[in-house]
Amino acid sequence: MKDKAEIQKLLEKFYDGLTTEAEEALLKDYFLSDNVAETLSEERVIFLAMCESEVVVPADLVSKLDRQINQWNTIERTTRKTITRNGMRWIVGIAASILVLVAVGVFIDKHEQKQLSSTEEIDTYDNPEDAYATTRKALTKFSKSLNKGLQAVENATNKQVD
Repeated sequence: MKDKAEIQKLLEKFYDGLTTEAEEALLKDYFLSDNVAETLSEERVIFLAMCESEVVVPADLVSKLDRQINQWNTIERTTRKTITRNGMRWIVGIAASILVLVAVGVFIDKHEQKQLSSTEEIDTYDNPEDAYATTRKALTKFSKSLNKGLQAVENATNKQVD
């Protein structure tokens, strides 16, 4: 058998995953023998546990794994549909909002154009004398209203002074 230092080097290589099959066989033979150094007894337990030859696999493992994978696939498909559906709701909602804003803007623009055209027709006079008479009438009305307001202010001021 190999000495203790060589076994420790092989163990380090084994734990790093750098050993060959032959080196692993040497380690296995060493730890299966009865003359293992006391300092390596803990390593013996660990190594033998890692190198157990018989691994018990349940008979229905394949069917359980298939069932689990199918469940995960089903969940993934439904989640993907939900995400797509929610994403589409957002996109459709935003598009509808933009459409409503554009429609309102167009309606307001058309309405303002109609008002401007009707205002232009009302304010236009073919005869300058009619325009002068209408302007004079409006200014007279404004003057009377202004004089009433000024008279009320003057009366209030006179009452406070007296």
